[in-house]
Amino acid sequence: MITPWLLGPSLAPPDRLSYLTLEFQLEPRLPRLAWAAALRQGTGVVRIIHGPWVETREGGFFEGAWNGPFEEGHFDRAEVFAGSGGRLQNREIVFAGPNHIYEQLLSVRAGDRLFVSNSLAFLLTISGERLDPEYPRYYLDLLDFHRAGIRVKQKRLRLLGSRSVELHDCCNLRVRRDLTASRLEKPLGPPPRDFGDYISFLDATVARVFANAHHPERKRAYRPVTMVSQGYDSTAVSALAARAGCREAVTFHRSNSRKGYIDDNGSALAASLGLRVTEYERTDFRSLPRDRHDEFYIEPWGGDRVLLLMERQLEGALLLTGRFGDNLWHRGGRPRWGIPGANGLPDLQHPADSLMSGSSLGEFRLRTGFVHFPPAAARGLHAPAIHAIADSVAMRPWSVGGSYDKPVARRIAEEAGVPRRLFGQFKRGGPAHTTPPLRGLCEWPPLKILALRLFGNRFHPAWRAGSFGVQRGVERTIERYLEAMSVPRSLSRAATSR
Repeated sequence: MITPWLLGPSLAPPDRLSYLTLEFQLEPRLPRLAWAAALRQGTGVVRIIHGPWVETREGGFFEGAWNGPFEEGHFDRAEVFAGSGGRLQNREIVFAGPNHIYEQLLSVRAGDRLFVSNSLAFLLTISGERLDPEYPRYYLDLLDFHRAGIRVKQKRLRLLGSRSVELHDCCNLRVRRDLTASRLEKPLGPPPRDFGDYISFLDATVARVFANAHHPERKRAYRPVTMVSQGYDSTAVSALAARAGCREAVTFHRSNSRKGYIDDNGSALAASLGLRVTEYERTDFRSLPRDRHDEFYIEPWGGDRVLLLMERQLEGALLLTGRFGDNLWHRGGRPRWGIPGANGLPDLQHPADSLMSGSSLGEFRLRTGFVHFPPAAARGLHAPAIHAIADSVAMRPWSVGGSYDKPVARRIAEEAGVPRRLFGQFKRGGPAHTTPPLRGLCEWPPLKILALRLFGNRFHPAWRAGSFGVQRGVERTIERYLEAMSVPRSLSRAATSR
């Protein structure tokens, strides 16, 4: 028997008319982890349309795992949450998103109705809204949102007509019966004092997420799989994963770098950590059918698409990646002329980024049925304090100098038994060919950030092609959602109000 722990003792009111209730609608052909909520003012009913792997309980629903006891069900109160969901709390519902910026909650208000989802395409499907086909800045708007992190709280994507989609990243969204919606910040623990304090937190976090992900009361359990390469971030994360009991890894043979398309195979690293590794070749992606490329519409040409090669292995996985390690673990990057460097920034900012790596996995993840867990994002809001640890005198024995130097990541890996020579020699990552970042601009972060402030995205090579690529991908993904629900597009809004 599955415990109805999401209901909570406070949801037995004498006057039920003032409270919200949930109605679940399972659509077996939807992507496994996709969900969308439809609320109508005055009804008190929250209708949840969801795929077959979304976990539902009497008072809530979720997909993913968190660093807390599964049996307590408090994913909305967790500091680290890899996934999304919603939980009734008295006269309101709290929708919870992940504690990182690679996916978001999304919402749109349409008259007396509010729609919330973990998928942009599904949100537009059930609301009947669509992107404006004449608007040329969708990709660049998304890139600006990514760079800003949560320094900018209100983020809106333009729609055809007068409405807009709101993006809610690294937060929860509280919605009351009258459809008043407000942002709730994620719980945040204290900043780490030193490396020992920080590594203890990371070890505990990874172990707790693992325990939560394969709890016996789940309808669907997830096994940990870590991505490993010869770079710093994935190596450190794989060391943390192995210490918590992970035994499965994936790696690519080669990656892009300033020296060309070269060896990036993490098999030797995996062996030193006791991991079984499966190897993939990025260029095999070119031979795959193109009908699923549209899922990666956030960045239509981005490197995330090559994970399609791992699709079968990622089914039912808790996928650990090194995302966000660059902002935390890299030495240097101090401000110049009052302009921040690229490292150790507060509010999850990435002001020098020209690509949104890691941000276009959403639809692929929901369909395949895996959870994206980037451990470096845990306490990522304390980036300045963590960066200070990397720059501290105590970490000098693990500093190798040069422009590619991450002593925190190196110490995590070397203390786990990874030989120094096997990783962190120079920067690699990505497919053989990627969209060129900001042609003609110096790659030195302060100068690059200054240019972005002065000129915005005016010289980005994806000015129009990227934005219309976003639109094409969204439209084609909407068609798949409608097909899964057996609903003609013209009736999609009516389908949610039956």
